[in-house]
Amino acid sequence: MGLPIPHTAILPNNKGRVAESIAGFLEKNFLTEDQLGPRFRGIDYAGFITGWLENHAAMLAQNAADFAPNIVSGFSDDEMSALLGDRARDLICNAEFGPLAGAGLEVIVQNGRDREIFISVLGSVKQIIEDNRGAIQATIRKEIPLSADLLGSVPFLKELAGPLLEQVRDSIASAVAGKTIEKVQSALEEAGSGPNHPLFTSFDQHLRRFIADLKSSPEMACKIRSMQEALSKSQFVADFAARTWQEVKNFILRDCSSADSTVRRKIEDAIRLASCQLAENRKAKTEINTFLGGQVLAAILAARPHARDIVTSTISAWDANEMADKLESAVGRDLQFIRLNGTLVGGIVGVVIYATLKWIAPIC
Repeated sequence: MGLPIPHTAILPNNKGRVAESIAGFLEKNFLTEDQLGPRFRGIDYAGFITGWLENHAAMLAQNAADFAPNIVSGFSDDEMSALLGDRARDLICNAEFGPLAGAGLEVIVQNGRDREIFISVLGSVKQIIEDNRGAIQATIRKEIPLSADLLGSVPFLKELAGPLLEQVRDSIASAVAGKTIEKVQSALEEAGSGPNHPLFTSFDQHLRRFIADLKSSPEMACKIRSMQEALSKSQFVADFAARTWQEVKNFILRDCSSADSTVRRKIEDAIRLASCQLAENRKAKTEINTFLGGQVLAAILAARPHARDIVTSTISAWDANEMADKLESAVGRDLQFIRLNGTLVGGIVGVVIYATLKWIAPIC
């Protein structure tokens, strides 16, 4: 209104108190669990995570594939081989191979696959016999009592008939071996032709007895335990672990450097699968939202003293006039109205008091 009302300078003269008041007001009325709790606990963090993973799966997989060779190359070959070897030894020593093998064989037998095992064994035996035909013939030849040594007392007969006896011996050995192998192979063929053959019945009984021993026999368990301990102490485990680590390392280094990386595709597929499963799992989403909501809220509430310090230090760093201008600009014209109203009301009250004192003075 153009009236020359003097500036009260309340804000510049009380900068520190104003800063503390604003910071305290913000902390007590806004940064509280009642105000922030419903908002931050109601955010769908799991939905954000699933969407972000789905949209950035390819990028995450590519970054992982690019960085994987650096990680693998940083590992010591000796330490990794030793680590794999120790793990293999633990598995060998602690695994219950007897009951496990017994249960597996029992399932095979219950499904009627024991017949297939028997036929496979017959085929292996037939092949072994055929592959060792020469050794069988040589063994039979040694048992035939025909030799040039029998004619040792007659030198000229030994020289004349000796080679002939050896040929006869070879012929007999060949004939006997051939006939023996033929008969054995024929018997094996006959055993595999029907389920009621005595050989199969005997095999099936021994197999079932062997399964029972694997599952419950203390003697069998002791034998298997001894084999496990011997295997775990052998050099085979260390060599196997070293070869395994080198193959894994070479595969990762080779695959991650290729354009069509299997590792990268598998990582991307795993990320997308995890995102899809999380989106469909209400329980998991609820647990994630509850956990993250509580953690975010706890972090904000724990940071209230820091927020108070930031507000206080920021306002205190302002110049007094700068602070007044900023607050008046933020509040707007209402602050001017407050100042004017205060002046007018104060003036009126002063006039009323003065008039009252003047009126009651003569009476007193």
